[in-house]
Amino acid sequence: MYDLMAGMRVVEVAEHTFVPAAGMVLADWGADVIKVERIEGGDPSRHMRLPGANGSVNPFFETGNRGKRSIALDLNQEAGRQQLYRLIEGADVFLTSLRADARAKLGIEPADLMRLNSKLIYARGTGYGLRGEMADNGGFDYPTAWCRSGAAYMQALPGQMPPRQPGSIGDLTGGVTLAGAIAAALFRRERTGKGAVVDNALYMVGTYLMSQALVATSIGAPTIPAYPQDDTDFALANNYQTRDGRWVTICLLMDKWWPDFLTHIDRRDLLDDPRFVDSRSRYTYSRELVAILNEVFAARDYADWCERLAFLEGVWAPVQSPEEVLRDPQALVNGFVTSVTTDHGSYQVGASPAQFDQQPIGELKKGPGFAQHSEEILLELGLSEAEVGHLRAMNAVR
Repeated sequence: MYDLMAGMRVVEVAEHTFVPAAGMVLADWGADVIKVERIEGGDPSRHMRLPGANGSVNPFFETGNRGKRSIALDLNQEAGRQQLYRLIEGADVFLTSLRADARAKLGIEPADLMRLNSKLIYARGTGYGLRGEMADNGGFDYPTAWCRSGAAYMQALPGQMPPRQPGSIGDLTGGVTLAGAIAAALFRRERTGKGAVVDNALYMVGTYLMSQALVATSIGAPTIPAYPQDDTDFALANNYQTRDGRWVTICLLMDKWWPDFLTHIDRRDLLDDPRFVDSRSRYTYSRELVAILNEVFAARDYADWCERLAFLEGVWAPVQSPEEVLRDPQALVNGFVTSVTTDHGSYQVGASPAQFDQQPIGELKKGPGFAQHSEEILLELGLSEAEVGHLRAMNAVR
């Protein structure tokens, strides 16, 4: 991990992936992140499992929780809340994903906590924001950030079901942007001593990701919905299938790349084809060009194309599987894929998207066991072992 936030204490009362991902990024940057979990069962993401995923590593939980410490408190009990308040008094950041009614019931609204610590950065993630008739509604990544924002609509072919997104795009984008907003609030606090309330929402993340389509629609310009592979005006920004059933994608958005591309695919003859003499012509006769390129790419295997296109002037990419990403030299040499240490070895993960001092992130540690650090944290707060034992007997702490 990095050391930019060394000495910062973050207290998190959040579940699932969106807001916990912000805490994880802060932990990656060096903060001491204390995850406060419910007394019975902890974060529900602990109990979500991919089919066939066994062992000590749970992808659903790890994705938002590596590098933290865990304490389980019953915030419905006064004794449990008092321990949270002790943590807040010495904290720099508080993170929560609880809905407004739960925050009010537990006494963790901004006014409650900033009375204890006026310099606190209070960061809150919601589904649909703080205003309007949906303000108190819960949200999840796919319905809230993906479907309501227009992303699923724009990817669906006519008459077909909108595609599922392949991972927690809204959650993880929301988490890292919330972490960035927290960093901005901390910067202001360093200058002014003033705390802040920071908000992010899954629906807001989705509308931000869909900015190009929203801008185009707002000015009356056409958007680019999903289209069949062979029915597009952009033949040079398209996917092509290879002889062995794999896919490569090309994205040749600059006219000067056309001759070099034809050299790499052994079709220099197309330079003299009047249908493709310039970008306007290639746009007009895009479907004819797609048909030609389909034949070209279908004549060779995926591995051959990866080798042939390796030094293409324009932009292209292999359509890789997760297994291929984990061994991709470009991802590995830059630390984009990195190791996380566990009690029984390690696993590989995508690093949070920022690097500092021209160095990869370095060693990372897996997410905490449920209530793994309860006693350790309470002793740090100045409680005696007898007091910790009394709290456990009351079931105020696990």
